[in-house]
Amino acid sequence: MSVSEAYPERVLTLFQTTPGAGRGEAGVWYIGEAREPLSATHVRVHLQVDGGRISAVRYEVRGCPYTVAATALVAQQWTHGALGAVSLAPRALLGELAAPVTKLGRMLVVQDAYCLALQAARCKA
Repeated sequence: MSVSEAYPERVLTLFQTTPGAGRGEAGVWYIGEAREPLSATHVRVHLQVDGGRISAVRYEVRGCPYTVAATALVAQQWTHGALGAVSLAPRALLGELAAPVTKLGRMLVVQDAYCLALQAARCKA
């Protein structure tokens, strides 16, 4: 079985292109970070906020293709979103990525990192 047969096309595309990956550069960035040591999953999210809206999202991920894809997908969904209106549901991420339920723990790590960054932004905004 090839890698392209092992993962849904959307997961492969997000994993291979990693849109928005990297660290926040100039300006003020709010960071959230979460880990799961047994699977060595590590997600760090950088949010930039302007006028109560998320103007940019960057991320760093160490994890399986589903984890990378989920982190990238949420970055796309949250960019330009209002601080009070963005949300993240791990089970919905599983569905959007056609991921097996065994990846729910990884989705929870993604959720924790994003929520911690969002919490930091809301406290400072």
